[in-house]
Amino acid sequence: MNKKTKGLNRREMFRLFGGIGLGAIIAETYERLYNIPSLESRFREEVIYWLSQYNTAKQRLDELSNELKQSEGVVTSLREKVSNLENLYKAANEEVKKLDELEKESTSAIAYYREKMDESINNLKKTIERYRALLGDDRVAFESSTIKILEDLKLTQEKLQKVLSYFPVILNFAWEPTKIINDKIYDIKVSFEVISPLNSLREVEVMLIPVDYRYFITKYGMREEDYHKVFPKEEVRSVKIEPKNLEKEIFSVDFGNLKGGREYVVKARVEDVAGNEKMVEVKTPYIRKYENLGKYARISVIPFYYTWHLPELWKNVPYRPILGTYDSHDPLVLDKHIDEITGYGMNTICIEWVGGNDWTVGNIKNNLLKNSTLINTNEIRWFLLYDPVATGRLIFDEEGFINVDNQYNRSIIINDFEELSYYFTHPTYYKDRDGRPYIFWYLYRALKGDVAGLVKEIKKKYNPYIVGDLVYWQLPEELIHAKNIAQYVDSISTYSMYLSNPNILSHDVFLKEVETRFKLWSDYAKQINKDFAPVVIPGYNDQLLRGNKNPVLERSVEFFRRQLDIAERYSTKSIYVSTFNEGPEGTGIERTIEWDDTFLQEVRRFALNEK
Repeated sequence: MNKKTKGLNRREMFRLFGGIGLGAIIAETYERLYNIPSLESRFREEVIYWLSQYNTAKQRLDELSNELKQSEGVVTSLREKVSNLENLYKAANEEVKKLDELEKESTSAIAYYREKMDESINNLKKTIERYRALLGDDRVAFESSTIKILEDLKLTQEKLQKVLSYFPVILNFAWEPTKIINDKIYDIKVSFEVISPLNSLREVEVMLIPVDYRYFITKYGMREEDYHKVFPKEEVRSVKIEPKNLEKEIFSVDFGNLKGGREYVVKARVEDVAGNEKMVEVKTPYIRKYENLGKYARISVIPFYYTWHLPELWKNVPYRPILGTYDSHDPLVLDKHIDEITGYGMNTICIEWVGGNDWTVGNIKNNLLKNSTLINTNEIRWFLLYDPVATGRLIFDEEGFINVDNQYNRSIIINDFEELSYYFTHPTYYKDRDGRPYIFWYLYRALKGDVAGLVKEIKKKYNPYIVGDLVYWQLPEELIHAKNIAQYVDSISTYSMYLSNPNILSHDVFLKEVETRFKLWSDYAKQINKDFAPVVIPGYNDQLLRGNKNPVLERSVEFFRRQLDIAERYSTKSIYVSTFNEGPEGTGIERTIEWDDTFLQEVRRFALNEK
């Protein structure tokens, strides 16, 4: 072999070894070799051949790996489309099948070329060993070390390919409030850490995305013009940060002036110079629209609250909620209501509980108390209105009383308090200063028989603070009975002073009669050392619900205001509002299309003593 041929082979060797990353060390070693015999030349040619085979296989492996990576991204994207867009399922699924085939082919090809790399290394080993006996160890020592380098490079490449998909990594992604006024979050800070050891970062973006609740329009029939009254208009905010090209960087972004009234999605996206992208996101809990002014109330105004509303039940309601014909299963509905209740100066709600197997019991226990944000914080207190009558589980006698000497009636009530005790341990359940859990006992005035023994048994076991529904339009003999059983409760109150009283024909007559009753019971409560808690209503209309001819007590803000003033004169602890959202009887003070928030404004003026 002449010098020209030898020089050409050497340059070819330099190129091949340089292509697999061996570099200048190999080139320098081969410059020292000269006068290579023909036998050694054939050895070099076989080495060159198998190195060439190795490089070809490696190059193709890299190409197919990139193709596989791209196809995996497309497959993932299309699978998400299949999951989220059912109407496009068939067409998208066909594309996924095609790309799955491509993935299989690519994976198969990669396995093939990895085998070719292994084959090249193995054959290179055989060539070296075959010529070792002819040339000696010294002449093949360099090539022997080359095999080790090739094997190490292959293992390193495989390890890098395994971890490459994990970078860049986003760690410790979190948000925290930085400005809170009266429980309302105004500003937040988002912070996280990015690790990118293989490639420097090209772009870092942080987004604050207000959650959209258009389903209130499509599902509950909310009017388009009311949407931003309930969910304040707020744009997506995005902040891009210039990375410092470090392997590890810590980032933080501030977002201010949140309007609230919703949840937010906080998202971070990072991309490196090789095009690798990673995203992480978290949804905040419900963030208030209003500041919590209930904590500043000079007097506790407690509305009765109901959790049995379903969209189909709103057709017999004499007003239209601004939320639409909402579903009480929706925890967001409860959060919106609590936001309004506390935002307008109230700090406690009384939730109806009917016992038995009624679905509302499960809705309160297994849904709202677990999934509503605001009822699980210290921003509001709540307790239960015990209504065992609603589901027809108790037996009334011919005079319209519930005789608790009847063992069936007595066992129902005892068992109900056993179930009620489950709620008493909730961290935001309302208790008096002595730690006694509140219970408002609806139609307590209808009990007769051994009421003293029944209540004594309940108090001995559960120690509740009982508010008895006693004040009503009783006849003289009925009034005597009501006063007798009043001594077993802790507070005297009433659910509604309107029901079934045909003598009330105007607001003025109602107010006069109500004040007479409130004074009578307030004086009696003082005599027996009990609290007295009157009730106010915005109006009453159950004609759509029951189809009866009860006179309609028209809704009126002025009428409502005058009742609050009367109630304050006789209240010793609190005032009840009947109700926040009892739609079918037309007593709700929630925001409505017809009245907006005018009744809530009146409560705020009263509770906070605003002018």
